[in-house]
Amino acid sequence: DFTPSHVFILLLPFFAMPIIYFIFRDKDSDDIYLMLLFLVFANIIQFFTHPSTGLRGLPLHLCNTATILMLVAFVFKWNGFFYFNYFVNVIGALMALLLPDYDHDLFSLSVIRFVLTHYFPLMVPILAVALKAFPRPQLKNMLQAIWIFTIYFIAVVFINTWFRNYPTGAGTDYFFTYSTHISSFFGDGAVDLHTTNKIDIEFRGLTFTFYYVFQSIYYVGFVFLMFVNWFIYDRLFQAFDNLSRLLGELKDDARVKAAFKKAHGGRSIDEPLDVEAKDMIRIENFSKRYKNSGILAVDDFSLEVNRGEVVGFLGQNGAGKSTTIKSLVGIQAVTSGDMKVCGYSIRSQKNQVKKRIGFVSDNHAVYERMTGREYINYVADLFDVDEHTRTEHLNTYLDKLALTHAIDHEIKSYSHGMKQKLVVIASLVHQPDAWILDEPLTGLDPNSAFEIKTIMREYANSGRIVFFSSHVIEVVEKVCDRIAIIHEGSLLGIYDMQDIRDKDIRIEDLYMSTKPWEEALEPK
Repeated sequence: DFTPSHVFILLLPFFAMPIIYFIFRDKDSDDIYLMLLFLVFANIIQFFTHPSTGLRGLPLHLCNTATILMLVAFVFKWNGFFYFNYFVNVIGALMALLLPDYDHDLFSLSVIRFVLTHYFPLMVPILAVALKAFPRPQLKNMLQAIWIFTIYFIAVVFINTWFRNYPTGAGTDYFFTYSTHISSFFGDGAVDLHTTNKIDIEFRGLTFTFYYVFQSIYYVGFVFLMFVNWFIYDRLFQAFDNLSRLLGELKDDARVKAAFKKAHGGRSIDEPLDVEAKDMIRIENFSKRYKNSGILAVDDFSLEVNRGEVVGFLGQNGAGKSTTIKSLVGIQAVTSGDMKVCGYSIRSQKNQVKKRIGFVSDNHAVYERMTGREYINYVADLFDVDEHTRTEHLNTYLDKLALTHAIDHEIKSYSHGMKQKLVVIASLVHQPDAWILDEPLTGLDPNSAFEIKTIMREYANSGRIVFFSSHVIEVVEKVCDRIAIIHEGSLLGIYDMQDIRDKDIRIEDLYMSTKPWEEALEPK
């Protein structure tokens, strides 16, 4: 029968924690640590300002003990005590707030002290991990917490039954392991189970009573709640990570747009940077150097691929084909030069470029627990493809690539070739202006390879751009309008396929050549 004021008291820390987090998340780590230490000391001070007397007044209730252990954890950086609070006492504090053992007016001094005593143990551990004063826990930290909790639980069970033998300890019930305070919340049957299953031990005139069934269930249940607590923490921190990442991306996006406008005379980032290149892929003096490497993987590479044509990209392993393609689609950064798709720069308009490309990677990494249809819908959602359009395109390519029978099976059951076909379909579901493929025919059967070659030709004939790398000379000969050959990171030449046919030049000779194309085409 919680009153509105009690509900407000219960909700207050859950409003306070996000506020404190967002105020301090960008502060220096020392400032964060001092703020948390201040909260710990504040709790110590308010608890010991009016200490209880007698044996019942010792700081052995869970939140009181944890208050002291938290101080020790922060002062001496003892992880074991900290994670005891993190896993155990947050639950204890929350349960105390939800199941209070007072009957005074809500705003009396004793109740306010009770609430504060449980606010700090509830908030400080969560804030300490969220603000990275302590690292997120591993399994070993959970095991440490369980071990310390076990010692604490056994101690208070023994202390409760021992102290009740003395007048000053009458009613002692640390962590409620003795009285029916906890079992009474579960009905008369639980109370009966609690009180009837007990052992009395006489020792030197003292009686030690142990409610072994209740206390065993209580201990196991609390350990179970610790694991539930860990699960909830994990999900909440994932949510906060995603939110922080999203806010960071929005901030970066706003910064990029502002910088773009400033650098380009107030133009919007959604406008093509290079209007003259709106119907092509344009690579201008592109160079790529990997971190800690003194050698350029690609050096001063330039190429244009126009609408309506298929351009093949050839080169031996390590020549720079995948490096060029991965930079073109935004997977890795451009060291110098620029790369543009339909007039949009991959350096300053990456999102605009990605909206206009379909990419088939050489490793076709997919989410294997999805079905094929779920994966296609996932990609279609990313590109805002409406239901009718995605279904139409999906059915067309499923039929052409003979994948209809498997589209509703989990991808982990697919063969290498089936995964490759699925990636091809996903890359075309939004009908991109530029279709970019890195070794698309690897692992495909002859029929599927033929269909993909046909799709490539048809796609270019429909007025789109097709640019792909391959080692298969026969594919290049039958599909391409032009080819570009790269060797050791440098462009050797750009060849018109009709010109090659007219001059009766073998593509193998060009492919194996290490000379510029003018020299390679000279008659021997």
